[in-house]
Amino acid sequence: MLYQILKTFGVIRLLNLLKLKKVVSIVVLLGTLTSCWPPAQSLVAVISLTDPVKLATLEKRGANPRVNKVVYWLNASDEWHVPSKYITYTALFINGTHGDHGKLTAEMILHNLKTARNLGLLTEKNQKKLKNGKAATITRGPYEGETVEIDHVIPVSIAPEIGNDFANLEMLPSSLNRSKSDQVGERQLTYAKKLLDAGVLSEDSYQKLHYKALRQ
Repeated sequence: MLYQILKTFGVIRLLNLLKLKKVVSIVVLLGTLTSCWPPAQSLVAVISLTDPVKLATLEKRGANPRVNKVVYWLNASDEWHVPSKYITYTALFINGTHGDHGKLTAEMILHNLKTARNLGLLTEKNQKKLKNGKAATITRGPYEGETVEIDHVIPVSIAPEIGNDFANLEMLPSSLNRSKSDQVGERQLTYAKKLLDAGVLSEDSYQKLHYKALRQ
């Protein structure tokens, strides 16, 4: 009886509305707090930076600065004890980079992070450069003092379709990148087969790569 009276005067509806608003407020609050957590920021950034739809709209070598940015954000996640591996695979899953292509992409991204650590690219000064997509300076090892460039494992002149694909973008000391140029060796041929099988390298580009290897 009391319920019917309260319902008649709209009290039950009001209480339900207040309860809903409370739930929404809690969700918004949690979302805001989560967005301020560095690993969450890293995940959002990596999802955006590696989005294949966005990468497809970039000009030649347009993804190169993004490689530097991704390294920065993954390192930030590691510093907060959330493994960069989890951030990488989650981001690629969300943006639709799946299967063999997703695996090759994740491996290259994490390889670049490892390279950044080995070459001393994660100093405070370098991190500011990486965050802005700029080339970091090597502070450790035989290439100390050089900047790091983004190299195409498979030359972009032969396979333009993967010119902005993270699976094909690798950090290298500038002198190594220049000496390598567009040369094709056993590593390139082996890796090209993986990209072909993953469905991102065309058969035509794969044959051109073999032809160039024979002519060198």
